[in-house]
Amino acid sequence: MSDKAYKRGLRRRRATFDADGEGWLVTYADAITLLLAFFVMILSVSDLNQGKIEALKEGLASIISGKQAETPFNDIKDALNDIVAQHDMQDNVTVDIDMKGVRVEFSNFSLYQSGSAAIKPEALPMLAEVSKVIKDTSSATHLIEIEGHTDDVPISTERFPSNWELSASRASNVVKYLMGKGVNKERLKASGYADSRPKAKLEEGQAFTEEDRAANRRVVIYVRRF
Repeated sequence: MSDKAYKRGLRRRRATFDADGEGWLVTYADAITLLLAFFVMILSVSDLNQGKIEALKEGLASIISGKQAETPFNDIKDALNDIVAQHDMQDNVTVDIDMKGVRVEFSNFSLYQSGSAAIKPEALPMLAEVSKVIKDTSSATHLIEIEGHTDDVPISTERFPSNWELSASRASNVVKYLMGKGVNKERLKASGYADSRPKAKLEEGQAFTEEDRAANRRVVIYVRRF
């Protein structure tokens, strides 16, 4: 086949392809591929904030399909905030979304007596509702991680030789409670940090105030992806 004949055939095939109305698919596919590559690049060089990822997912789904995307972390957050409001515990329990996922922070006052790892009886009704939301709303792909934190005041008892044992026991008791409410144990994790990760930050040479220490005593429940 001559070079001229080959070019004429190529032009005919291109014309037929465009005439069928499918030529735009190539441009569209290229644009989507570039868009996805761009977001993969952005995520690979930045901290993975689960809230932002869900917002991005929702926006992309709306643009591409015109449908509302499922955003389970936001749904969990809204449901937990409703529980906190119903029990009037806004001053002692906070719910937000950070880089790990949904974060529920309980002040030490809301769950435990000083120096104890036993959950207060008055905290059980709200914790039961929190457990139900976690069990019913989160999925099998979500890890439930409980962190126990204390202040820097030393403890030395037969049961708790140090704050490490106290913080670990507090986190473990919440895990056991969630298991008792039907949360699968394979999805649960307990971590005790003692006073190694204080919420209140100090400048060099400063000491924690009683208000700082109260903020540092806390239990955090994370719902995040494995």
